[in-house]
Amino acid sequence: MNSIKDKNFLLHTCCAPCATYVLAALQDDGAKITSFFYNPNIHGKGEYEIRKKSLEGYVKKIDIPLIIPPYNMRDYFDAIYDYEKEHYKKIEHDKRKRCDICFQLRLKKTALAAKKDNFDFFSTTLLVSPFQDQSRIWQIGAEIGEEIGVPFYFRDFRKGYLESRHKAKRYDLYMQNYCGCSYSVDERVKE
Repeated sequence: MNSIKDKNFLLHTCCAPCATYVLAALQDDGAKITSFFYNPNIHGKGEYEIRKKSLEGYVKKIDIPLIIPPYNMRDYFDAIYDYEKEHYKKIEHDKRKRCDICFQLRLKKTALAAKKDNFDFFSTTLLVSPFQDQSRIWQIGAEIGEEIGVPFYFRDFRKGYLESRHKAKRYDLYMQNYCGCSYSVDERVKE
């Protein structure tokens, strides 16, 4: 594992609750972190705004810089549509493929921003979730890192998941009940 002490680190941040543990762990390792909130997968502008506001408040409290590219849900749906058009099949019921597309979209945007602003590493708070496919995130992140020229930092942060939930409650952060995309809303309703 590469040392991240005193390195500039761009962290794709999916939400404030997931950020709590990951940011603290990386700071403990000496990284200089900037949070990057790029999540066009989040269904509904209102939901996006609630998650963004929660993260803005949290990073302000802990003095972490935050970059927020413009929200454009079309980025997500265009990526899904492009895949379906190229492969001649719908992926509505293919959660793994949908998640792969979403990981690729968000991690590539993060890597490009990291390259542009001369960050040493990039990674994602998705690595704290026991509900995400760690091996796919690692593989996709590593491939994108190699393509863009900024190393993807992989670390299994799942041991801190429960701590992240406790911190979210302590800081009164918004805790969503679905991953983000419209498909995950439907899946949550069916559960």
